[in-house]
Amino acid sequence: MTNLRSTALTWVEDRIRAMLSAPRMWGSLEAVEMQALQLFELRALMLRPELIHDPRRVLDTYLAFLRQHFPGQPSLPLFGLVEGQEQSESSFVQTLEQFNQLISKSIRAKNPFEHSELAIKLTFEAGREPATSAFTGYYEEFRRAARAMTRTDKSTGRVTKEIEAATDFSLVDAVVTQLNGVNASVLLRLGMARGQANWEAEQRVRDGLSDILALSEWAGEGAGLAEVPVDDPEQRTKAALQARRLLPRRGIESVEIGGKLVARSKPIQLRAAFEARFMEIVGAETEAEDFDERDQVHTIDLDRSVILLGERRRLPCFMRPEQLGDITEVGVQARVRGWQYRPLMTNAFVLVDSVELEDRVG
Repeated sequence: MTNLRSTALTWVEDRIRAMLSAPRMWGSLEAVEMQALQLFELRALMLRPELIHDPRRVLDTYLAFLRQHFPGQPSLPLFGLVEGQEQSESSFVQTLEQFNQLISKSIRAKNPFEHSELAIKLTFEAGREPATSAFTGYYEEFRRAARAMTRTDKSTGRVTKEIEAATDFSLVDAVVTQLNGVNASVLLRLGMARGQANWEAEQRVRDGLSDILALSEWAGEGAGLAEVPVDDPEQRTKAALQARRLLPRRGIESVEIGGKLVARSKPIQLRAAFEARFMEIVGAETEAEDFDERDQVHTIDLDRSVILLGERRRLPCFMRPEQLGDITEVGVQARVRGWQYRPLMTNAFVLVDSVELEDRVG
């Protein structure tokens, strides 16, 4: 919801509340009823802009409500139906408030996670403004993680054109909610890439993102390792590593991801505290060993957030996005510290705690 729309909706709600608390301050009951109906229509239009093609939606609902509320009475406006009653104003306000609650429940803003191919909502920490670099950087990490999930452990270089196209999501809408008594947030509504679709590539992206969200849901529920929802050990470790890089950072408190592509009309939330849970998955197959070595940076793989260390062994070292940003060229010497894992069914890898660039080779 844009800041202007949010401000306007707040104004409408405040005005309705003020009118119903002291109707005589706003004129006769007839005047209040007409003003209230206009406010109901304005709110509905802001929440569901497509209702501009159905301008009588609120009014027809209101008339049906009055017929049900006053059975056997003439078809009159509410002020006419309560006229002459001993507590006419009280009855007027009570009835109008009941309709307000009814129409508020029946006409709501569209759930972006239900009506978008993909939607990402970033909620910022209390008191933090939504910095542009925070949400553009997060989106780029999301795209790279989606591509990384389609790779095999030994694949290097760029992914296929079909995978690149399937992860080149179109931006349908970007909705920024500024600080206004609640935490600031940014909602990115994404569509599939324009052009000819490749079903196989889209399915691989869908499966990869679904695994990341399944592990995130598991982490949030506090379930045990026996209940991890991804069966294959290699895929489970890969998904945990990519889910780890999507955890909120840079002033972001939480992230919600959902949409039709991943069959999540109710989004999955990611929080920084999930890192320990993802590490449980990574360490389930093998114990971590301390790692502290100097070697040459042979390859930088932005998709997987990895550097390959050593010209011959090419040991994958998984890094946080902010760490990888400091490494801009290959062929340099680096001291890498962290924890090495040696799973039985796949290649050894390192989770990087720190990296220090040293001298350039040659």
